[in-house]
Amino acid sequence: MSLRSIPASARKLPRVVFFAACIGAFAVAGLSARPAGHGYEPWPRGDALVAERFVVWAENAIEAGQMAQAQATLERANDFADVSSDVSYLLAWVRSANGESRLLVIEALEKAISVNQWRRYSEAQARLLQAEYLVALRRFDAALDALEIYRTLASETVDSSLLRLQALKGLALAGAPFPVASVQMPFGIDSPVAVEFRQRMLETMDRDPRDPRPLRILFAYAGARVPNENDRALLEVALRRLPFLLDADPALAWMAAPFVGDLEEARRLVLAYRAGSFGPVSPDFSPNPTSIAPALYLGLLDDMDAVEEFFAPSPLVRDRDLLIAVGDLLRSDEGRDRFAEKLHSFTGAITTDENRDGIPETRAVFQDGVLRAFYYDAGQTGVADWRIVFDTGLPQLGEVLAMPDLSLWGDSPARATVVWDRYPFVRQVTLGAETFFFAPGDFHYSPIRFLNIGASETYEGLLLPARNHLSQGLTRRALGMSAVAVERPCLEFEKGVERVHLRQGMPLLSEVVANGMLVSVTEFENGFPLVQRVDLLRGGRMDTIRHFRTGTGVLESSASDWRGDGSFDYVELYP
Repeated sequence: MSLRSIPASARKLPRVVFFAACIGAFAVAGLSARPAGHGYEPWPRGDALVAERFVVWAENAIEAGQMAQAQATLERANDFADVSSDVSYLLAWVRSANGESRLLVIEALEKAISVNQWRRYSEAQARLLQAEYLVALRRFDAALDALEIYRTLASETVDSSLLRLQALKGLALAGAPFPVASVQMPFGIDSPVAVEFRQRMLETMDRDPRDPRPLRILFAYAGARVPNENDRALLEVALRRLPFLLDADPALAWMAAPFVGDLEEARRLVLAYRAGSFGPVSPDFSPNPTSIAPALYLGLLDDMDAVEEFFAPSPLVRDRDLLIAVGDLLRSDEGRDRFAEKLHSFTGAITTDENRDGIPETRAVFQDGVLRAFYYDAGQTGVADWRIVFDTGLPQLGEVLAMPDLSLWGDSPARATVVWDRYPFVRQVTLGAETFFFAPGDFHYSPIRFLNIGASETYEGLLLPARNHLSQGLTRRALGMSAVAVERPCLEFEKGVERVHLRQGMPLLSEVVANGMLVSVTEFENGFPLVQRVDLLRGGRMDTIRHFRTGTGVLESSASDWRGDGSFDYVELYP
């Protein structure tokens, strides 16, 4: 089965910025699902035969559009991943198609590459998909390394060139330093990464002058920085080719408008795009909402029409920076009032893409202008690190990541569940198996701040949550120092729950409840256990008392009153 034969509905993989999905890359490179240019190896034996059958079953499920079944088949085949790279590669592909975490996709690809036992697919395909996902994860250096290996396996292709440009763009916009970290970049001098980006861009544009995708990357790059003389020279080359590429990608018209020196030509481009004059004629054409901003700036739209178009479909997904830009470009009080009114009845999501790589990090969900939820994906893995639920516009419940270096689980981030009394003051936090409780107003945690956007002279703006970069992350130490009590499983009693009362992180009293019955009470002095009373017989009374040496926590004696007559039947002394 060739991946090119997979139904289009099953081939919707996450993209970076350009339009080419990795499946298209396989076709361009001559890398079908079965590597071109040679036949199959002899039919495998033993475990390799079983692995091959799992791969065939998964391919049949993909062709039938049964992506969940295909993934389940490949997950079951994971036991044979050590003898077949095809199992792990196809698992990575299916995970990507099913919207799984990008980290899981990378994990499967690394497994396939390390095993290096290919029959139906190839390492080149794995490297190309790996590079795409490394770019999405902003691991640009690793992506470039993967592309270098790909080039040795399959030579440079258009798709690998585009991924290389994406990685170089990310490094350049991130301010990649000189090779010597201590050397600061002089003002006005390009970094070596920016120089390489322009060189590679020109090579890619010349390789296929009628491919519009490099221009998209170039305009996105130039729009995210102040173009210097070298950037402008490259933009002039792109603008000369622009008229010949608009039918292939009409959106280039409004993307290029900010870089067109002739104002009338810029107006003509944006107006023609919004009229649907480029590309195939389609009765369903509607302009990209991002084109509203340049249309307003160039005077092609009046305020009221712009507002109505911007909020036309429902539910909406709008970029925060675009929303702010459109609001700032409105010229009339009536337009700004209407914009604010629309915001206060907004239903949909507002996303934020702080690094402008086409993958939003945050998503705020509104219903009728009321904030309902906020999601934050710090690593762009495709799975939210934070999930915060709101009530009356304020955080009520959240799942966030605790600081990894101080969590109980080593270097891996630990997920914490936070319940707020009234934001930012916290009622309780569950971290791993422990739940910390706080007195009213004693502990505050404010992972988000609020931006007031879209205000007018008449109406207040919409409060949009954003990550609070000044907020200190959660740590177990901070929780323990501020909590008045902590609950955790008790190892001594089956199904027991221990509640430790604290003062400035020091235990005062510990109570253990098992099956609804109080079975242990421990008193502490200076943080060390002093006396423990235990119901060993589970008879509803403390039948055993244990004493500890002062200031050490070392057991000194244990005495038990089994009959309940006030006298000890059994005493143990510990030296």
